Amino acid sequence: MTKPTKPKETATRKKVDLILKNLGWIIDEESPHCNVFTERAKLEGQTKLFLGNEPDYVLYRYGTDIPIAIIETKRPGQTLRGVLEEAITKYAKPLRVNIVFATDGTLVDAYDLRSSSFLRSDGDVVTDLLSEKKLLRFVDEGAEIFSAEQQRHTKKEVIRIFAEANELLRKEGLREGIERFTEFANLLFLKLISEIENEREIRGEKRILEKRYCWESFSQKEAPDMLEYINDTILPRLVNKYNHSGDVFQSRLLIKEPDTLKEIVDKLSPLTLLDSNSDVKGDAFEYFLKNSITVGNDLGEYFTPRHIVKLMVDLVDPKFGEKVYDPCCGTGGFLIQAFTHIKRKVILSKENINILKNHTVFGRELTGTAKIAKMNMIIFGDGHTNIEGGVDSLKFPIKEKYDVVLTNYPFSQTTDYAGLYGFRTKSANPIFLKHIIDALKQTGRAGVVVPTGLLFDESLSCVNVRRFLVEHCDLSAVIELHPFVFRPYTGQPTSILLFKKGKQTKNVWIFKVNDDGYKKTSSKKGREPIDRNDLINLRQLWDLRPVTTQSLIVPYERIKENNYKLMFSTYSHKQIGADWVKLGGKDGLCRVIVGGTPPINDKGCWKNGDRLWATIQDMKGEIITDTERKITDKGVKNSNVKLLMRGTLLFGFKLSIGKMAFAGKDLYTNEAIAGLIPKDDRLKSRYLYYILRQMDLTPYGQPAAKGLTLNKRLIESIKIPLPPPDEQEKIIERMDRLESVIRGYEQEIAKILLEETEFIGPYISN
Repeated sequence: MTKPTKPKETATRKKVDLILKNLGWIIDEESPHCNVFTERAKLEGQTKLFLGNEPDYVLYRYGTDIPIAIIETKRPGQTLRGVLEEAITKYAKPLRVNIVFATDGTLVDAYDLRSSSFLRSDGDVVTDLLSEKKLLRFVDEGAEIFSAEQQRHTKKEVIRIFAEANELLRKEGLREGIERFTEFANLLFLKLISEIENEREIRGEKRILEKRYCWESFSQKEAPDMLEYINDTILPRLVNKYNHSGDVFQSRLLIKEPDTLKEIVDKLSPLTLLDSNSDVKGDAFEYFLKNSITVGNDLGEYFTPRHIVKLMVDLVDPKFGEKVYDPCCGTGGFLIQAFTHIKRKVILSKENINILKNHTVFGRELTGTAKIAKMNMIIFGDGHTNIEGGVDSLKFPIKEKYDVVLTNYPFSQTTDYAGLYGFRTKSANPIFLKHIIDALKQTGRAGVVVPTGLLFDESLSCVNVRRFLVEHCDLSAVIELHPFVFRPYTGQPTSILLFKKGKQTKNVWIFKVNDDGYKKTSSKKGREPIDRNDLINLRQLWDLRPVTTQSLIVPYERIKENNYKLMFSTYSHKQIGADWVKLGGKDGLCRVIVGGTPPINDKGCWKNGDRLWATIQDMKGEIITDTERKITDKGVKNSNVKLLMRGTLLFGFKLSIGKMAFAGKDLYTNEAIAGLIPKDDRLKSRYLYYILRQMDLTPYGQPAAKGLTLNKRLIESIKIPLPPPDEQEKIIERMDRLESVIRGYEQEIAKILLEETEFIGPYISN
């Protein structure tokens, strides 16, 4: 059997040709209307500017000789960054074109020479080729464009209307969260579908849903007639059309009061949800899902940020004819993106569209969001047929059925079905990963968001599933995300696993994302865009996957030696020439002693106490010599508090992870503080104090109601670099000097502030 040849650059160009054609570009160079030219410019004089070089694509403003963009495709062995630089130098600058695309047929960089920045649309970095209409907006407006003011206003208005509708539905007796949202989504869907049908009719296409079932047929009716018409005429039609795949629509609205329905419909009627300048049908629906914080985690937990979904789908690259599965599909984000990704690169014949709609995307969802996923998919082009609602995926194992799995499964769940996968555990985290691997065909591919704890947890089930992963799959990459990526829904540290089933892993590329293009904030208003974006760098490096300051290549043997851990921090220490050793446990450096709290309501444990008892609030400086509360002998006897001797390093490990101080006297602490006591001369406490202050401890954290937290076992699992004792002394001396300088500056600043207050104070008081 001979070895197959590898694709060449022409294979990429075939993909690009099809994408451009589906975007509405005229690629037939024999047509007088052609606005895409390959390996040349449109005019001879323009072509001469390239000095014999041949661009892959030059795009033109329709009906003119004005070039507006260059597209350059990647050759094997190149990075997108190299392609971009070549396109700018050889073609864009000579032709005085400001916009350049670099692509391998899947991943796309879109760059603006005027601002020396990547293109952005509504704050999101552009990672696709564009239609002429959208590209011209960048040409005319600059590197960043925004939705029309009316469209932005409309989206925000939908959120406001839902907030008002939420209260109306509460009075109807509907439960908060999915139930109320689904009822509102039924009406939102009707409005969107009606607008889509009207646009279809304007374009001269045949309507799929007749006018008598659309918004205008009932929106002007009186309240009782409106409720009756929707229940008796419209919903039966929608049930008949869409419910063959399971319940998308209920046969009757849950709303009982006609006036409630009338009020919501009247609020939605003036809005135009599909802006004529929007390329994405259902944009308002997605915006609503993304921003409906009013429904809380009941919905928010099922929403994966669009830029993360897009990244994962692009890197896994599902292809036409493949079956894509999401075992926890939530509101359908991954399946919709996969559907769109495939559709833009296929000839849209009747047969192919049928395959796309009915034989491409498959999903399961335990909760009521399955209905939302189906509606969402119908709006974005369909594919809802194979969504199963009310199904616990872990209860029903799948064996080698799908070509691609893309998912963000719910974290920290419990399951009764581990035995179906050969495990004995209540934790669903490792079982979801095993379910995904089992569901893949041989050579199938997956992109999975996992809790970062799964990658280093030393429980037997987590170690075993990591071992199974690297021994039965080629784990090509681990992408560590920072804890704010999923804010405001959760601060859980997460990572992305990208792997192909069928061969043992040889090397794993681990890439650490410090910035994802959005501000690190927990605000319910959402995360605002920023310029720092490691995901651009990740896309550019993806094909070669080199070692950089943010990425490592780890061989299988080293992973095996480290109990199959897949954390960046586990292997990055090899670069600084020191062994990394765990803080606690049998072979660890420290005894980890966790504090406790005497009974709060027992005055005998507190009144007239003379023993120091410290909380996080007492850790105001480097050394604790006094505390706000003190306990009695009875407090010691009636609790699990433990005495920490003077000089013990105190470590906050609940919501104030990493806050530290030394015990200036013998004392006791509460359960949010641990004492770290070196077992022997290998470790100096003051070195530990400085090194822990510099480390990012969030990957070790686990979710809590108000943020991340650790426990004793997780503290013990933290690894620190351990140079020889004499090197530790040098580090301590250096850091002590720096601390002294800092304190000096702080004193100077305090003195200046005092002088300012003394000078300005009298004027303020007057």
